[in-house]
Amino acid sequence: MTSTRTWPSLAALLLRVLITALFVIAAGMKFAAVPFEVAVFARFGYPLWFMYVVGAAQLYGAVLLWVRGGTAFGALLLMVIMVGAAVSHLRAGDPVALALPALVLLILLAGLAYRHRDDVTLSLRWIAAQRA
Repeated sequence: MTSTRTWPSLAALLLRVLITALFVIAAGMKFAAVPFEVAVFARFGYPLWFMYVVGAAQLYGAVLLWVRGGTAFGALLLMVIMVGAAVSHLRAGDPVALALPALVLLILLAGLAYRHRDDVTLSLRWIAAQRA
């Protein structure tokens, strides 16, 4: 039996696994109220409840990466979170180096969303068909 997977599809799968692991761990740290996370959100001027909202959104986005037809939506949600993280770092006066991980993840997520862009068009077609 021969495999039909190509190197680009295997690389995309590995990228999705790594991104998922990263965001599940990050969400877990927020739900556990790890002192580092609490301190960062306080330094940014955000209320503590917002940390839990971000953690829930990270977890939801990570799950969507594995839902058929939801990969692009999960990547887009996580992209919004990464934009917020980068802007928060820069607004707080942090060096650009602290915003760099969020910016790198933003680029990787954009590639993942582009690779699964058909998820969005199919969903829009389904919505249009339901309205007709």
